[in-house]
Amino acid sequence: MEFLDANQYLSLAAYVGVEEAGVPFPVPADALIMFMGYRVYEGVANPIVVVVVVVAAATAGACVLYWMARLIGPRFLDRFGRFLHLTPDRRVRAERWINRNEVPAVVIGRLIPGFRIVITIVAGAARASFWTFLPSAALSALIWALIYMGIGWALGKQYEQLEPAIDADPRIGFVILLGALVLAGSVVVFRMRRKLVLRLWRRASERAADEDLSDNGSL
Repeated sequence: MEFLDANQYLSLAAYVGVEEAGVPFPVPADALIMFMGYRVYEGVANPIVVVVVVVAAATAGACVLYWMARLIGPRFLDRFGRFLHLTPDRRVRAERWINRNEVPAVVIGRLIPGFRIVITIVAGAARASFWTFLPSAALSALIWALIYMGIGWALGKQYEQLEPAIDADPRIGFVILLGALVLAGSVVVFRMRRKLVLRLWRRASERAADEDLSDNGSL
């Protein structure tokens, strides 16, 4: 904690970048971003700097993982895909989804808790366009940073009220943090999936209408 106090932005960049490069940590970077949001509430962290650091580190880490997956991804997924819950059938569908809807697939997929690393690996293994992946990953990181920093800032007053109880039993703080992460993740997933379903349904309806017109024209 003392190191974080003295080097908060450097620590944030290193933690986020390494995790985005595919190295798992026991505590997700979401929690650290929320903590930095609380630091913003305290007035000891600059919100603009926090967002810039998260976006830069997350994008850089995601690019490293993308190119690793592009070079060795297919062989890696063939052997260890099951540990990522990527069966061959799911992998094919994920690759098709990315190839057809690359920008929304990367932006939305990387916002889903537990799926951010997977979607990056699949994008690299599927050889999706890097120059499309790069801004998509950056946009997703921006949304991610704003959401979790905002949650940490909004919970500032509540944390101050619960601080005596948390100091007495740190497990209380962990439970609160975990609950906030689950709640935030659920809200993001619900909203993003709803938008994605509506978009895909609209495209399917337009495609069906085009096919009907083609059939009628051929008759």
